[in-house]
Amino acid sequence: MDSRIFQKLADPDLLRRSPIFVFAADALASVGLHGLGMEQAPRPHHRTRPEFLNLMRQTVSDGHIDGLLMTPADAEILTMEERLFDTSPVTPIVRMNAETNIWNPRFGRYRQQPSLPFQTVPLDEARYCEVLVGSAMSCHVSLGLYSITLNNDVIADEHTLNTYLRFAHEVGGRPDFQHILEVFLPNVNLPGMDHEARGQYVADSIVRTMSYLRKSQRPLFIKTEYTSADVWKELTSFDPTLVIGALGGPRQNARKTLQLAYDVAEHGGRAILFGRTVFGEDNPRLIARALRAVLDRQQPPEDALREYQAALRSAS
Repeated sequence: MDSRIFQKLADPDLLRRSPIFVFAADALASVGLHGLGMEQAPRPHHRTRPEFLNLMRQTVSDGHIDGLLMTPADAEILTMEERLFDTSPVTPIVRMNAETNIWNPRFGRYRQQPSLPFQTVPLDEARYCEVLVGSAMSCHVSLGLYSITLNNDVIADEHTLNTYLRFAHEVGGRPDFQHILEVFLPNVNLPGMDHEARGQYVADSIVRTMSYLRKSQRPLFIKTEYTSADVWKELTSFDPTLVIGALGGPRQNARKTLQLAYDVAEHGGRAILFGRTVFGEDNPRLIARALRAVLDRQQPPEDALREYQAALRSAS
C-alpha cells in the first residue's frame, strides 16, 4: 500500500489540510522498565514491552497515525517478523541514533552533560532487508530518524554536527533511504536564555545546519520543540522547502496535548511526532483519534477534548 508520509509530502495541499502524525513509540531508546506508560487493567501497572508492542499494533490498525517511530529492536519484530506494514499505509520509521541527551535510566546523570552522538543502526542495516531468492531483496523500512542536541558549546557542538553531517552525506548517496532530523533544545543550562530564547537559538541552528546540505542530503522534515507562536511562525515561514514539525515532550494533560497539536498546525507546522503525550494517557488509542481530528480541522481542541473525555467514561 502507499506509504502515507511520502504521499502527504508529495502533495503540499494535502499536507496542509492533514499534517503528518507520527506516534513516537521509540521510548525504549531512552528509558527503562518504567518508561512505557501505564496499563489500567486488570490493575494499574507499568506497561511491559509485550504490552507496548501490542499498543503499537493497535494504533497502526486504528489508522489515525501516518507513521510509527520504533526502536531498532521493535522494528525488527513489527516490520520483518510480523510484516505489520505490508497491508497498512502507515509508514514505518526506525530511530537511527540515541544521543546521550535522551538516555534516561533511573538515577542516570547523562543529561547533566552536553549531549554526545551515539549511533544505533548502521545505514546498511537500516532498511531491514531480507534475502528472498538469490540476490532479490525485500526491504521494509525506508525512513529513519536522527537526533541532535546543540548546547552553545563549540567543542561538543562541532562533534555533534560533524557526526550528523557525515550521516546526512551518506544518506544523500542512498536513493532508497531518507531521514527525519530531530533537533532538541539545549539539555544543559544556558545562563541568560529563557525558554523562548532557547527556541530562537535552535531555530537559527536549524537553518544554518540546513545550509550545509544539498537537496538529496536534507531531511524530509524536521522535528523540534514548539516554544512560542512567534518563534514557530518565523521558523516555518523562513524557507518553504523545509517542512517543520513538533515533538510532544513530557505529558502534562490531554487539554495541553490537543492544544499543542492545534498551535503547531495553526502557525505553519506540518507534522507532530508525539510519544509520551500519547502512550502516557489512560487510553492512547482514544487520544490518537482526538489528535487526528484536531490536525485535520475536524474539531477544535475544546470539542476534541470533550469527546475524548466522554469516550474515556464510556470505556471505563
